[in-house]
Amino acid sequence: MLAYLYLSAFFISLVEIIIFYESRLGQNNQNRMLLFVASLVANYGCAMVTFSRTLAGALCGTQLYFIGNTLTLVFLFFVIADICAIHLNPSLERLAFLVAFGIMLLVATCDHTDLFFTRMSIVEYYGSMHLSKEYGILYFVYPLFIFLMNLSCIIVIVVAINRDKKISIKTIKYLLIILVTTDVTIVASRIAKFPCELYPFINIIILAFLLAIFKRASMYDMTENLINVYSQRQEYGYISFDRKKRFLGCSEYALKLIPELKNAAIDECLDDSQSPYYATILGWIDDWEKGKKLDIKLTNDGLTAMAVVRHIRGDKNPAGYLIEMRDVTSHQKYLENLEGSQHNLELEVAAKNLKIIHIQDSIITGIASMVESRDNSTGDHIRRTSEGVRIFVEELKKHKGYEDLQESFCLNVVKAAPMHDLGKIAVDDSILKKPGKFTPEEYEKMKTHTTEGAKIVSGVLREVDDNQFRQITMNVAHYHHEKWDGSGYPEGLKGEKIPLEARIMAFADVFDALVTKRCYKEAIGYEEAFEMMEKDFGSHFDPELGKIFLECKNDLTSMYTLDALLNNKE
Repeated sequence: MLAYLYLSAFFISLVEIIIFYESRLGQNNQNRMLLFVASLVANYGCAMVTFSRTLAGALCGTQLYFIGNTLTLVFLFFVIADICAIHLNPSLERLAFLVAFGIMLLVATCDHTDLFFTRMSIVEYYGSMHLSKEYGILYFVYPLFIFLMNLSCIIVIVVAINRDKKISIKTIKYLLIILVTTDVTIVASRIAKFPCELYPFINIIILAFLLAIFKRASMYDMTENLINVYSQRQEYGYISFDRKKRFLGCSEYALKLIPELKNAAIDECLDDSQSPYYATILGWIDDWEKGKKLDIKLTNDGLTAMAVVRHIRGDKNPAGYLIEMRDVTSHQKYLENLEGSQHNLELEVAAKNLKIIHIQDSIITGIASMVESRDNSTGDHIRRTSEGVRIFVEELKKHKGYEDLQESFCLNVVKAAPMHDLGKIAVDDSILKKPGKFTPEEYEKMKTHTTEGAKIVSGVLREVDDNQFRQITMNVAHYHHEKWDGSGYPEGLKGEKIPLEARIMAFADVFDALVTKRCYKEAIGYEEAFEMMEKDFGSHFDPELGKIFLECKNDLTSMYTLDALLNNKE
């Protein structure tokens, strides 16, 4: 009976690691994955002992158990420190590994020396096999290591609770309770001289709890991505909540607008008594959920912001709420200064001009979206590439040789980006929607979307007064598939004969194609995409622009990660 309990513990560990992997809870955190693997090895070794019929088999299982459990303790310490936002000294990490390695060396050689185990034999206990053993002179290192690692975990948690850090205190307190309870259980079992190991069952309980924490932490990680995006856009801010309207985090701008958020506890509901704005904010979410059309404006301490409510998407269902804020203080003051003044007419004319431009931009973007809907490319391609172009252009202006780029040029390149594939409207559906590889004939027809796009843009924008915008948009549509070495299409332009705006567009277009899933391929990782593109600097891409594009790595990664979180994409 006992053997099957240990076997069950092993299979539960296997299920936990599958859930962990399938939920992608270990991305960018190797310690989490190694913790689950180490626990799986330990539980497998323990189950192996109970089913062994030979001393050699039982010894092998015991060695696997001790090695796996030793590593489990190390990685559990690292993971808990990460959850508590405590940065460990690298020397402390190396020391933990060094001691663990020493223990594993003693375990691995226990059948040749008497330092760790002596007088080993195999006995039956409650229908399962058990390795009976006496402890050698260095065995004390193992329980001492367990004590010190568990004590370190508890110290890290206590420090985190007392620090002024934006972490979920409730979650950390639960973790502390579980660790203390398990430690007491282990000590009690040792005092009672219980012959069987309890750690396999304790490990699966701790890892099950950690799975829930990691799932929850994926919501907290979104805050970091939001910070990366909004830190570049000082006039924007956000406040995020989970689906139970518990506070997850906010940006610096939101703190300026509502200073009381500095005292808001992560993973807790906002207390209406702390700020008159809390009830207003939560009311926005309630009204939005009811389908009401909201015109949200918030004014405080000289700042005015317009806000919208959005869902944060989980794996299947909405996982929370995001309140996005846009600063309109200058516009508000401008309107206030103009009230009752002789500039009312100018304001009305300016507003109408802006409205016309907005309608014009909306129509053009709408046409581009319509074309995109016919393509087999992943959704929101034009939105992501436009944002990628914006990030690239902003970085470009910081570098020598590009700092004098006209602001109108930069703005027009970003506005032109949505129309780079407009010519696909002239490509037959049988080619455009084909999921597999094109035949040479089909590829030649697909390539015509560049020249056709330039013609369409020329016609659509012929009445637009902004000649620079019209020319930039035509160049982006016409030449974004040209390559630096002259091997591109449609005209085989080479080097700087390719317009700058088209060279910029090529980076954003190719990067989006690499990191997003298409019907004919899977998405690749961001680092791999940057490495692949870097190999093509000087052949496909402008090498000088390429160096600057690599400096956009953090901003682009943050933008795409946030996009996936908000739109439920892999």
